[in-house]
Amino acid sequence: MAAERERITREYAELLNSDMRPVFEQKLGLARTVFPYVENHNFYIEHWSLGVFWRKMRELNQLFVKAGFWSDPEGLFFLSRNEVRDALWDYCSAWAVGSTPTGPNFWPQRVAERRKIMDALAQHRPEPALNEPPEIVTEPFTIMLWGITSDRISAWLKGPTSSSRLEGMAASPGVVEGRARVIRSPDELDQILDGEILVAPVTAPSWAPVFSKISATVTDIGGMMSHAAIVCREYGLPAVTATGSASSVIKTGQKLRVDGSAGTVELLAN
Repeated sequence: MAAERERITREYAELLNSDMRPVFEQKLGLARTVFPYVENHNFYIEHWSLGVFWRKMRELNQLFVKAGFWSDPEGLFFLSRNEVRDALWDYCSAWAVGSTPTGPNFWPQRVAERRKIMDALAQHRPEPALNEPPEIVTEPFTIMLWGITSDRISAWLKGPTSSSRLEGMAASPGVVEGRARVIRSPDELDQILDGEILVAPVTAPSWAPVFSKISATVTDIGGMMSHAAIVCREYGLPAVTATGSASSVIKTGQKLRVDGSAGTVELLAN
């Protein structure tokens, strides 16, 4: 298999001119470096480890709900690490001495306030880049997974140059026109209709089923080896990643022209 891989890549490289061949070899080298870590990371961290962790945290949250510390089904996630420790000490020490914990009189208001803050923040686009960027981005994971290059950072900090055109990374070739469907959470995936263009901050392996319905993908972040890029190439769908602001600029229902070969997204007149 290793010999077959070398033969195929060599033959492809020989088809390219002297200008394109170094680009091909560079991207090939980065892909070979990153690919094993991408697959293992998805399994061990995003699926197995986080799955176990979140289930346990929800079980702990239910313990606090039953004890009256708060009624929010996700209340625990609005506490800091040290606050969780304090709440546990309050619960356990009250049980140990047979007294009433103070948590039910303390946490409900704070959890409600923090959920309100999070809901308000969710309505605003986070800045794609802050502070002074490094002169040159060379770290391969940053480039291949997230599409964060020196040019991309510069473009993000300047903001869109046109109200009807976005530029990003050409992640999967092809050109498609269609209606946008802006998705910010997995809870919204059931809203996607056949043939729509998925627009999101980023995609994840758990989103895989929707790629059989959509016609293209546009994301705020993501490089050549990001989930959106890899899956779109597998499905033969155009993809433009690392636009910086697509999910905030584009609205559901707008007509788009996605050019995955050039890395551009045009907002067309409806």
